[in-house]
Amino acid sequence: MVFSRILVSFIILALSPLFLFSQEMRFGKYNDFEFNFNEVSFDPEADAVVLQESCYNLFSGIVLGSKIHRRIKILKESGKEQADVTLRYFKGDDNIQDLFKIKAQTINLINGEIQIEKLSKGDFYEVDAGDGWKEIRFTFPGVQIGSIIDFSYEKTDKSIVSLEGWVFQNEIPTLKSIYDITFPSFLRYKNLTQGLKTITHNYQTKTKGNYRWELENLNAFKTEPYMAHYKDYLEKIDFQLDGYEFREMDGYGTDLNKYEQLFQSWQDLAEYFTNRTEFKSYLEPKKKQAEITHINSNELDTLQLANNIYKHVTSQYKFSGLSSIVPTKKLNETISSKNGSRAEINLSLIAHLRHYGILAYPLLISSKGNGRSNLVPFPFIDQFNHLIAVSLIGNKVFYLDATNSDIPFGFLPSDFLVYQGFLMIEENSGLMDIKIPHSSGYNVFSNLELGKNSIKRESTIKVMDFDYILNSGLFTEINESNDVFQTKLLPKSDNPEVIQTISITENDKKENGLLINYTATKELDSGKNLYITPFQLLRWEPNPFVRASRVFPVDFNYIFTDRYATKIEIPEGYVLDDFPENASMTLPSGAVSFNFNVNVMKNTAIVNSIISVKNHIIDANEYPDLKYLMDIISSKFKEPMVFIKKSNNTEIDKPSE
Repeated sequence: MVFSRILVSFIILALSPLFLFSQEMRFGKYNDFEFNFNEVSFDPEADAVVLQESCYNLFSGIVLGSKIHRRIKILKESGKEQADVTLRYFKGDDNIQDLFKIKAQTINLINGEIQIEKLSKGDFYEVDAGDGWKEIRFTFPGVQIGSIIDFSYEKTDKSIVSLEGWVFQNEIPTLKSIYDITFPSFLRYKNLTQGLKTITHNYQTKTKGNYRWELENLNAFKTEPYMAHYKDYLEKIDFQLDGYEFREMDGYGTDLNKYEQLFQSWQDLAEYFTNRTEFKSYLEPKKKQAEITHINSNELDTLQLANNIYKHVTSQYKFSGLSSIVPTKKLNETISSKNGSRAEINLSLIAHLRHYGILAYPLLISSKGNGRSNLVPFPFIDQFNHLIAVSLIGNKVFYLDATNSDIPFGFLPSDFLVYQGFLMIEENSGLMDIKIPHSSGYNVFSNLELGKNSIKRESTIKVMDFDYILNSGLFTEINESNDVFQTKLLPKSDNPEVIQTISITENDKKENGLLINYTATKELDSGKNLYITPFQLLRWEPNPFVRASRVFPVDFNYIFTDRYATKIEIPEGYVLDDFPENASMTLPSGAVSFNFNVNVMKNTAIVNSIISVKNHIIDANEYPDLKYLMDIISSKFKEPMVFIKKSNNTEIDKPSE
């Protein structure tokens, strides 16, 4: 549960009026449109659709009450899975949230008659989901193609600093989604919107304190290739408490109205965290706690010392799997147990670095998949879900997460490769850009030796930075088995090259990468001509972008450049008759570029290609251009070089360069 969920409000005020809810969709009332609806115009392949859903919200004192109603139509056999429903809420130790008045029923129209199957109290099962979370699960009976499933429930929430808000999109298309909220006069909130429809919607109403979003024809959210984090781009609305009004008597007995604003600056938010006793123990350790570890710092430059400290923490401290942004244990407890949450381990790393005079600070981030593509540019407590460390060494900034020993110093997991984080320092805390210099990609250099009926390839693959770090498990498997290399790295083929030898070595110098050297052979057709493909594409084979359109951006996680170079000695008695045309293409935004070039010099053909991703996020509106470019790349890498055998009485012109 996000940290703000444990913040039960600090003021008790008079109760507001009882719930008042609009009646657009009434439970148990259905119309001909709903019974006759059988296809979603903007998503004809949809197997089910949300006909309408609503969430009406009203405060009763300092408790938010919500009434939620969702109605779904089953369009195809596979849509029946919508009949299994799970409602999740955070109860905690203080009954922060509660669900009640759950109603659910299946509606079928059979021979012109409406038949309704209602769920009884015994059909709803409450399950403990751990860490304070509860789930209520139920399944609709009698569901078939054409069924309408209808359910509603009410909910209370005492955590009013950050409201849970509403996501307007679902796993299936949504025809209409309504979110309506009325704020009491003594509470003021900031709206946090995401998604074009939500941001541009006119949410003002004629009723004071009432706001309403009513969005229509919303796409389903589905996992798409190179986009595992669709939640970051959903149409949604959140709220954070800006402040509250209260009444106070002055020294003369005069009744005054006052306003208390929360988190007026980023520094306020930083101090909210760092002034906690547990948090402060890491940043300002006592003397006995300062004796953290004995690392030999003699004759080490600062960067090497920091690297050794990082290796010590990643190897000695075990990550518990919890990723809260505040510690629950003090520094001495974490040192003693050598076990902790992400916040506790990374704060321990900061304490270690500071102990040796190295500047280090906590940095809060919103990782990919946390539900927000960009950070809100004002102090919003609920947008962060991980604490990492940032260190300044010389004039370089290093970002560190000490929970995984497989991630080298200065690198982060792929889910943490975000644009910004919240830096918490003694003064002037605020957002900072996250930039990790790297040279990720594959460099592939090959020599092809052609025989009469066979081909021999000698290749070196240099795997660099994030391509090496984030695929280290794969390369460990490859080192243990040639078959893994054949099946997982090289493209599939009806007549593949067969690996003969392979060796994997770490790069020399201080680089994060490795070298793969291998030889492979392949039998060729015994006919007159030889057909040779110079490269074996290491990414996007087959082309992952096959859909005609796309809802969400493409995310390659990081920028990279792949370079391919192959040298082919033209065998005696053969001539190069045909080869792929040179090509050079770039997306309109410049985010991805592709070059393919063939040079023929005497008896040698040299083929080069460069694929460069300069911006790892590709907007959905540029997807058609990206798909076309990927089609070109895929086809170019499959086009063969054609060598024909000379005849005794035929004069061969030398191919042009």
